[in-house]
Amino acid sequence: MFSSRLKYFLAVVPFLAMTSVPMHATTILSENFDEVPAALGVTTAGVFSAIGGTNIDVVGAADGFGYLCTGPESGNCVDLGGSNGIDPVGNIDLTTSLTLAAGVYDLSFDLIGSQRDETTSTTVDFGTYSQTFVLTSGDITSGVVINQAVTVTGGSTQLEFIDNGTADNIGALLDNVSISTVSAVPEPSSLMLLGTGILGAAGLMRRRLTA
Repeated sequence: MFSSRLKYFLAVVPFLAMTSVPMHATTILSENFDEVPAALGVTTAGVFSAIGGTNIDVVGAADGFGYLCTGPESGNCVDLGGSNGIDPVGNIDLTTSLTLAAGVYDLSFDLIGSQRDETTSTTVDFGTYSQTFVLTSGDITSGVVINQAVTVTGGSTQLEFIDNGTADNIGALLDNVSISTVSAVPEPSSLMLLGTGILGAAGLMRRRLTA
């Protein structure tokens, strides 16, 4: 009887333990614009391109606008308002859309207010996620999205940031864009702990068997 219980325990414990094993996040896309030269009225910035005749500004210390990229942003960031564009200014898509398997992905980005006394409206589209952020000039929290779970149907998938304002050269500021997925791969330390726990429990049951 105890032998049967031991076999059952050893078979079931690993399965149950796997439900609490930490996951590894796999980064699919990461863009903080720090490697992009600061410039006004550009049509490309890192992995993004402006579409529909619009443009954006890459701002940072090099062009004297680094103060706009305030916390949680740093280094260079993108002013979705652009310069001398058409309405709406700053409609950016991934230059190359992502080819994704159907599933759930984590979307993160820092979108903050203009820092120039103007309220902005920006729409973000990715998979089933579509959200419009209306940010006052000094708002550095309402547009910060961390690991938003987004369902993707699979295939070609676009990430888009759209400035809904007028062509006044002032938009929300974008930085630290990332997309990641989570895979059920146990960490080595978790496997060691799991193995130690199973061996300890097995030893205890064996002692009970021989008692």
